[in-house]
Amino acid sequence: MTRLTLASAILASFCSITAVAAPRYQTQFVQRDFEGSQLLRGDALVADGAGKVGLYRGNVLVAMLHDPEDVLSQHANAPLYVTDAEGKAVRDIGTFAGDLFISADAPQIVLPNRDAVAARALHAQSFGAGKPGGSSTLMTAHGGTVLTSNTTMAIYWGAWNTNDPIVAGLDKFFGGWGTSGMAKDSTEYAGTNGQVTASSSYSGHVFDASAAPGKALSTSQAVGEACKITNNNPVSNAVYFIYTSTGAGHVNYCAWHSWGTCSNGAQIQVAYMPNITGIAGCDPVSDVTSNEGLAALANVTSHELSEAITDPRGAGWFDSSGAENGDKCAWSFNNNVNIGGASWKLQMEWSNKAYSAGTGFLNRSGEAGCLQ
Repeated sequence: MTRLTLASAILASFCSITAVAAPRYQTQFVQRDFEGSQLLRGDALVADGAGKVGLYRGNVLVAMLHDPEDVLSQHANAPLYVTDAEGKAVRDIGTFAGDLFISADAPQIVLPNRDAVAARALHAQSFGAGKPGGSSTLMTAHGGTVLTSNTTMAIYWGAWNTNDPIVAGLDKFFGGWGTSGMAKDSTEYAGTNGQVTASSSYSGHVFDASAAPGKALSTSQAVGEACKITNNNPVSNAVYFIYTSTGAGHVNYCAWHSWGTCSNGAQIQVAYMPNITGIAGCDPVSDVTSNEGLAALANVTSHELSEAITDPRGAGWFDSSGAENGDKCAWSFNNNVNIGGASWKLQMEWSNKAYSAGTGFLNRSGEAGCLQ
């Protein structure tokens, strides 16, 4: 077979890694498109027998993917994704400079810390127009769904005090989200299932007193926790926010959102919110909320919820560099925002309309497309 002969020749040129690998030259063809997966129907995945997989479109090698856990063999009928080494989303396989991995977990779409965003903004500004040459400032739709309305639930996992002011504060925040200007900022976007609205309902909070992992959650851990709490019956348009009492041990992000599937096939959206109290890079330095941990979590919760609404399963709205509406205005603030009868310092969200009309506020790259 021509495709296999070509694949064999190219794969043989790559050095091997120690791995539990699929048999040499095992080939799997992608049978269907899954929302949020960068793999397309008809793509061929060819194992080299040493922990790497060649991704072919036609007879062209698109990328080499690391597969040290033999995902190719063990998840033959499941959605497959391409991520970086930390499980983060890689939107453009062809231009990504780092190592690529094949994963059965949906990728994590993260909120970097302030330092990372500032560095990225300086890099963008060095190109003069706010973005590197050839990239687009506007977000575009990518053929997937949005949350036309949404439901939220807060899951407190680990050693939480039921009277913690963070719990009461976030109850107010979630309860007031649907009537806020922040919710209305996303209503210009639509997906294959309809138009985003500001409609949002809060299902309340639950406590899971079992020990939360000491390290950062993987997508599968977050999905598993939310599926457990909902008895594998999640609300289809819900975002389940998992607040762990443990910190993540991370150095370059404050939170992330992703998606997955429960054991019965039910689709679910999740957000991982580690304990970021006292982490300077995740602190909005609020002058209206005395509880620093609450201020930090409210800020990143707003960011992740806005992104989950407009890009719930990885194929919604983002720009040519992969930035979602929250990313494009990350760590850019204007006035404080009233939500649920309380005032919050929240980073803004991107509006294509505001940018095109020149009516938005500046982000850290100097682009006037941010709203509150």
